[in-house]
Amino acid sequence: MAEGLDVGINEFKRMASIDRDILMYKNLVHVRMGLKGYTFHKRIQYVWLIALTSFLGIKKFLGI
Repeated sequence: MAEGLDVGINEFKRMASIDRDILMYKNLVHVRMGLKGYTFHKRIQYVWLIALTSFLGIKKFLGI
């Protein structure tokens, strides 16, 4: 990760409380920025799953 956002557990334990808070805040912001693009892909997945489920349901009940 960028800007020292990835530290080991021992290094994290040795940090001052304020530094740990800042590090956790930066990590939270970094993760949220990564998830913004995921919501669009999640919507595409839902549409795809609905279409696939509908197709398989029609196929099963109509005997196509």
